[in-house]
Amino acid sequence: MGLIKTNLDQCIGCNRCVRECPMGGAKAEHEKTLEAYNRLIAMEKIHETDELLRTLLNANPFGANFWSKDMELIDINEATVHLFKLSSKRDYIDNFWDFSPEYQPDGRLSRDAAALYFQNAFETGGEHFEWMHRSLDGENIPCEVTIVRVDYKGDHILAVFLRDLREHKRMMADIEKQKQLAETANQAKSSFLSTMSHEIRTPMNAILGITEIHLHSDGLDPHVREGFEKIHTSGDMLLGIINDILDLSKIEAGKLELLISKYETASLISDTAQLNMMRIGSKPIEFELYVDESIPAALLGDELRVKQILNNILSNAFKYTQQGMVRMSVASKRIIGLSNKTMLVVRISDTGQGMTKEEVDKLFDDYSRFNQESNRSTEGTGLVMSITRNLIRMMHGELTIESRPGKGSIFTVYIPQEMVDSSVLGKEIAENLHQFRTSSRAQMRRIQIKREPMPYGSVLIVDDVESNIFVARGLMTPYELSVDSADSGFSAIDKIKSGKAYDIIFMDHMMPVMDGVEVTRRLREMGYDRPIVALTANAVSGQQDVFLKNGFDDFISKPIDIRKLDAVLNRLVRDKQPRGVVEEARSHAIDHKKPPVKPSSNAVPKINPRFAEVFARDANRTMSALEAILEKGNSLNEADVKSYVIYTHGIKSALASIGILDLSAIALRLEQIGLNNNIERIIAETPGFLELLRDCVINLLPKDESSAASATDEDTPYFKERLN
Repeated sequence: MGLIKTNLDQCIGCNRCVRECPMGGAKAEHEKTLEAYNRLIAMEKIHETDELLRTLLNANPFGANFWSKDMELIDINEATVHLFKLSSKRDYIDNFWDFSPEYQPDGRLSRDAAALYFQNAFETGGEHFEWMHRSLDGENIPCEVTIVRVDYKGDHILAVFLRDLREHKRMMADIEKQKQLAETANQAKSSFLSTMSHEIRTPMNAILGITEIHLHSDGLDPHVREGFEKIHTSGDMLLGIINDILDLSKIEAGKLELLISKYETASLISDTAQLNMMRIGSKPIEFELYVDESIPAALLGDELRVKQILNNILSNAFKYTQQGMVRMSVASKRIIGLSNKTMLVVRISDTGQGMTKEEVDKLFDDYSRFNQESNRSTEGTGLVMSITRNLIRMMHGELTIESRPGKGSIFTVYIPQEMVDSSVLGKEIAENLHQFRTSSRAQMRRIQIKREPMPYGSVLIVDDVESNIFVARGLMTPYELSVDSADSGFSAIDKIKSGKAYDIIFMDHMMPVMDGVEVTRRLREMGYDRPIVALTANAVSGQQDVFLKNGFDDFISKPIDIRKLDAVLNRLVRDKQPRGVVEEARSHAIDHKKPPVKPSSNAVPKINPRFAEVFARDANRTMSALEAILEKGNSLNEADVKSYVIYTHGIKSALASIGILDLSAIALRLEQIGLNNNIERIIAETPGFLELLRDCVINLLPKDESSAASATDEDTPYFKERLN
C-alpha cells in the first residue's frame, strides 16, 4: 500500500505515459494503482468512522449491547462492563444469562420474557420496559431498557440500551418514605386538632352556656351583666380562633368540602349585617348597606362558606377602622354563556388604616398581620384572609383589593353561584335591607334571639356528663319545653322502650360503653323515627356528614350555639305544630308576661354551689366506675380500657369546667395512658387520682351535703327555680 501511494504521489497526472506507450501498458498500470489507492482511502474513512462511533458508544453513560436475529450477542460498550463490575467485555458475552435472575419481579421467566421482547422489537421497531438485572455478586440492578431495531451490514440487528435505576429507585423510595412521614404527621395533626377541638369546646360549653343563661335574666345587676358580657365576648372570640385553626387545617388536608344547597339571599345579607354591626362597639363609625333589587331571591351554593367569606372581610373592615365609614354593597351580574349561573358581587369599603402594596401582597400569608406596631392590641390570629382566599378559590371566584395607607381599603368579592329560578329580591326587600345602618352606639344593643315559648314540645338530653345536661337544660328553659334527660345510651333506649317519644332527642357523641352513634343506630332499628340531633364537641372536618349518614337529623357543636339551637327547635318542634297550637302558646305567653322586678342583691342566683353539686354527682359516678375497673387488676380487657378512657375523658372536662385545672391535667394524663393501653400504669396511677378527686368533692360541698352528692334523681323543681 505504501508503494502504491508513493508511485501515485510522483505521478503528475498528465497522462503522458499513456500517450507515449503504443501498447498502452502504462495506462493499465496507472489505472490499477489509482483503484488500489481509492480503496485504501475508503477503508481509512471507514476505520475513522468506526473509531468515532466506538468512542461515542463507550462515552455513553448508558449500557449498550447489540444482538443479531439469532439472539447472538455481537458487542457491548464499556458502560455495560462498569454496570456489572466486570473485568472485560468477554465476561458479559460469555455469561449473559447469569446477569438476570431466573424470574422477573412479575413472575415471568427471564429467558421467556427476553425472547418475547426481542421478537416484538424486530417486528415493531422497538420496545421500552423495566428489567431486573443482577450482578455476579448477587446485587439486583433494576434497569430501564430501550430496544431499537437498526440496519447493520444489509440486515437488521437490535441495539439495547440499559439505564441503571438504582439511584432513581432509592430516590423514589426516599420520597415515598418522606411522603408517608408527612401523611403520618398530617394524620397526627388532624388527630391533635380533633382532640383539641373536643377538649376546648367541652369546658367552653359550660362557660358560654352558663353565661348565656345569666344574660337572659332581666334583673341582672349592671356591673354583673357587664362582667358576663365580657366573659361571653372573650369566649366567643376564643371559639373564633379555634374555628380558624380548624378551617385552615381542613383546607391544607384537602378535606374541606362545599355543601351545596338552596339559600335565601335576603337571609344571607341580613345575617351578615346583623352579626357585624355588633363589632362597631363605641367607635364613631357609620355603617351603610346597599343591596341591588335585581339580585336573585334564591341561589344554590354553600351559604355557610359564603357567609364566612363576607364575615371575615367585613369584620376586618370594622377591626381596622377607628372612625369614619364602612360600606357593603351586594349586587349580581349574569355570566355570559351560562344561563343558570350568576356572579354574586360584594364590595366592602372602609375609611380605615389602608395598606401599602407590599402589605397587600403579604395579606394572604398564614399568621400574617400588617402594621404590627399600630395593631398590637387588635385581636386575631392572622389566618382569616388566608382562609378567605382559599374559600373563594374553592368556589372558583375572585378577590380584588384596592388600598391606600391612611385612606382605607376596598375589597371586592366575585363568587359564581347557581340560580334557582328567575325570581329577584325586589324593591321592597332591598329597601328593608338598607335599614341596616348605624352611626351611634346607642342604637347598638346586643342582638339576642327571641326565644318563642313551646310548652307543647318535649326533648330528651342524652349525656354522660351531668354538667353538660345542666347547661343544655338552662339554655332551653325560656322555651318552656318539657325537658327529660338520660345519663347513658342504655337509659335513653329504656325510655324509648317504655313508650316515651320526644320531639327531639339531643344525643351526645362520646359516652361510656355505647356512644351516641351506636345508640342512634339501635333506636332506628327499633323503629324510632323522630328527630335525633347530635350534640357534641367533636367538630372537626367530616363529622357532620358522619352523623347525618348514621341516622341523625342534624348536628349542633359544643359550645352550643344559641342561634343554631333556636333554629333547630323552631324547625323540628314549632314548625311541626298546627298553626292554632302555636298561636295559642304565643298568646298565653303574652298574657302571662309580667314586668321584671329587680331582685335584691342576695336574690341573684348563684350557680357555683349548684354546679358544684352537679359536678359531685359526675365525680362520684366516675369514681365508682374507675374503682370497679381497678378491681380487675391485670385482667383488664379491651372493653375495660375503653370504658376507662371514656370516664377519665369525661371527668377531665368536668374538672376543667369548674376551674380545677391541675386535677384535670392529671385526668388528661390518665386518659392518654388508657389510649396507649398501658394497663400497668393504669393500675399504678389511678388510685392516687381517685384520692385527689374524692378530696376535691369533699372540699367543694358543705359537709352536710357532701354525703348526699351521689344522689342521681333529677331535681326538676330546683332547676326551674334557679333558672327562672
